[in-house]
Amino acid sequence: MIINIRRWVKGFIGGQDRLYDALPLTATEPQSRSDGSISISRSRGRRWLIFLLPFCIARPLGLTERELPKTTSTTYLNGIRGLACWIVFNNHITMDKYRDFIFMPYGAERDGKRLEHWIQLPWVRALVSGKGMVCVFFVLSGFVLSYSSLRKVNDPSKANKPGTRDDLLTSVSSMTLRRAIRLYGPMLALAFITALVTWYVPWGVMDHKAPNIFAHLYKAWLGSVTVMDPYHWPRLKPPPRHFEQAWTLGVEYRLSLVMFLMIATTATLTTVGRKTIVIFVAAWSVYCGRRWDVACAMGGMLLAELRFAPLADDISRLFNRPLRLSKWFTLVPAVFCAVFGLLLCSWPESMPSAAEPYRTLWELTPTNWRPDANHGAPEPVGGWVWWWGTIGAFMMLWGLEQLPLVQKVLSVSFLKYLGEISYAYYLLQGLGHTHVGNPVFRVLQEKYGWSKTAAFVGGYIVGNVFNIIASDYFWRVIDDSSIRLARYVVVEWLGVGKQAGNRSRNSPDSGGSYTPVPTSVPTANESDNYAVEDGIALKEGFDDINGGSVRRRTGS
Repeated sequence: MIINIRRWVKGFIGGQDRLYDALPLTATEPQSRSDGSISISRSRGRRWLIFLLPFCIARPLGLTERELPKTTSTTYLNGIRGLACWIVFNNHITMDKYRDFIFMPYGAERDGKRLEHWIQLPWVRALVSGKGMVCVFFVLSGFVLSYSSLRKVNDPSKANKPGTRDDLLTSVSSMTLRRAIRLYGPMLALAFITALVTWYVPWGVMDHKAPNIFAHLYKAWLGSVTVMDPYHWPRLKPPPRHFEQAWTLGVEYRLSLVMFLMIATTATLTTVGRKTIVIFVAAWSVYCGRRWDVACAMGGMLLAELRFAPLADDISRLFNRPLRLSKWFTLVPAVFCAVFGLLLCSWPESMPSAAEPYRTLWELTPTNWRPDANHGAPEPVGGWVWWWGTIGAFMMLWGLEQLPLVQKVLSVSFLKYLGEISYAYYLLQGLGHTHVGNPVFRVLQEKYGWSKTAAFVGGYIVGNVFNIIASDYFWRVIDDSSIRLARYVVVEWLGVGKQAGNRSRNSPDSGGSYTPVPTSVPTANESDNYAVEDGIALKEGFDDINGGSVRRRTGS
């Protein structure tokens, strides 16, 4: 049946696969009829129809040559990122409608009533625990940003190779300069789109506090500037109006600068020295300033280091004898850490000591991370959520690193696709529920008399479908363009890692693949895995499928 549908659609639109990824603003087909205007009009119509099909529909129908990245040892992180963004969406769309119980543990009592909704159950509540997923984002960010560099410094074949240090420096320079464009380019596009929607769209959230649309756009710009300020480390107050979820991008950028400094500082150290420094910085950041975000990033860097230099190797060198570990010695702790880490990432935001298993763990929470600590915090909601979320995110990701079977499940095509569009999905989720999900919820409940639960399910499905389709367009038009722009600016304009004869391939509108920095960034068609960085996404860092040259060792 799929084959028949594919043939019918391709016959209807002319099978123009090559036009799928480009905006069809001009006609490139030769005119085949005497009436050129009719031919061009039909050609453009077909091309727009192709372009407007989301990738998840166009690919099964054979209407695009674009493919999801090949499955590698790091692909599962893409799946985690996609699931994390979906959970953040769940958190935002449920918080207003079910605030009376959604943030509390199962079995807690409030106003004499025992709260026992299934979504409050331990582990199950991870489906709406957006704060814990932010911690996962930041740990993944530390992993991704350090992955390529740590791969080089841990590769014995490149340790004393001439030019290795220069290559590493070029890589760090390129990542540093591209980072702002990569993060803030799509965010500025979102700010512009959100300003137009909140000014002109008559349903959802409208904002006419500004005297005109231009003043409204300027307010959106000012909100973006607060996120883009790299010198503001305290909690962002207030977050940008109408796209509050973007507060994580400012944190993400500052973490990137910390990571690049750490990479450059520790590149020449031994693996034991590097691990020691990373652990010390993580502990010191938590002790001095409650910088759980820095600790998350350091945890991600430590995970990347353990991938190339497991603790078993350090112990073997210490005792001067090889250490052979049974697979059960790794499997059992890995399963425990993955399961227990997920529990910690689902820590309730309200009444954390009201029910087990959180009541027992609450006694282990440091005093200055509790509600009555009166401690200035760099985070929204209670500090205990971020304390346990940081520990849980590290434990869960370390456990998953040791579980290849679970990695295969997280690398299925749907999750790879969700990971590809996850940055756009994260950015657009606000509009998805304020201007689609919530209006549908209100109409179903108020006009058609649906129950609250039924109306919520209807609004949730419609809002989520809208968010996926809109994210697909945003991914192909804006997200990918910002990646190409960042590379073009850094390579062509600034000349970082520029190679002779690659100018035409690096132009912003070029669809070809290229490697602007030797051995540091994957080529687009070989290993353009979108690794999670911000909450989000960075199209760099993973190049472990280039000829299978990277060796992953186990036993960490």
